[in-house]
Order: sequence, then C-alpha cells, then structure tokens
Amino acid sequence: MSGTSAWGSALAAHRAATAEFSAQVTRVPPERWHASAGEGKWSPAEEALHVAMAYEAVLGNLAGGTGMRLRVSPLRATLLRRLVLPWILRTGTFPRKVPAPREIRPSEAEAHALTAAALLQRLDHAANAAEIALQAADNRAPSVRLVHAYFGALRPLPALRLLSAHTRHHARRLAQQGGGTDVH
Repeated sequence: MSGTSAWGSALAAHRAATAEFSAQVTRVPPERWHASAGEGKWSPAEEALHVAMAYEAVLGNLAGGTGMRLRVSPLRATLLRRLVLPWILRTGTFPRKVPAPREIRPSEAEAHALTAAALLQRLDHAANAAEIALQAADNRAPSVRLVHAYFGALRPLPALRLLSAHTRHHARRLAQQGGGTDVH
C-alpha cells in the first residue's frame, strides 16, 4: 500500500473509531455518567477522559514534550512492537490486565468535573489535531518517532492506527459493560 493510500485508509478508520466512541458516550444515561460499574472499573466519564488523554499525550509528544515514559526495557519494547502491536492493529484486541500508562490514567476528580458534552468536545478537538499533527510529522525528514509506554518508538502512521484501535477498544468496552469499564 502506498503512503498516500495507507494514510487515507488509516484516517478513514480513525474517523470511524472516534465516531463509534462518541456514539457510545452519547448513549450513556446521565445518571450513569459518573458511576463506576464496580470495583476497579472506570466510570463512563473516566473512560472518555482516558481516551481524550491518549490523544493529548500524542499531541504533547509531537509538540516537543517527553511523551510517555517507557515502562519496559528497550528490548522488551522492541519485541512488543514487533510481535504484539501488529496483532493489536490487526484484531483491535488489547491484552488484558495491562495497566493504562500513568500519563493517560484519568483522575476521578477531573472526570467528575466534566460533562459528556465537554469531554466529547475535548476528544473531538484532540483527535482532529492528532490527525493533522501526525500527518505533518510523517512528512518531515527524518520522520518523527513518538514514545509509547510499552511499544517504545512509533512512527506517526502506526501511532494513528494504534490510537484508532485504542479508541475502538474503549467504545466496545463501553457498549459491552453499559458505560463502566475495567481499568485497562
């Protein structure tokens, strides 16, 4: 697949994923928005904040910030990037029991202060800005690499594809569990 068609396909998949997530958020009844589904589970508000924070972390990294701190050894990150990442991108399934990186873990207090509409607006802004910034970064020579907590250095196109898979993963979790999800 050429670079242009790869980006076109990735952008279409990304827009579908964010639309799917937004639709799931709008289906959450107002009385469930801040309610956890149980011990160790996020509320729908925390879920939405987590997804928005993932986009914001990418934007911060692209703007010269440090990005996520690598949580595994460089060798393990390479192995995960080569073995697990392709599986995630192909299936859209994330391994269970892997904690969300600290940089994108929502605080209950911050999530509680946000309405669904405010979080959807924040997510929409961050997702659109990430698309633009990732494409621009991919056009630079040499191509920019983003730091992911478990996969290490990612090029912009795989980073967008991972964001899409992550967003769709959380949309499915919201749908399956009626708005409350396991803490990743």
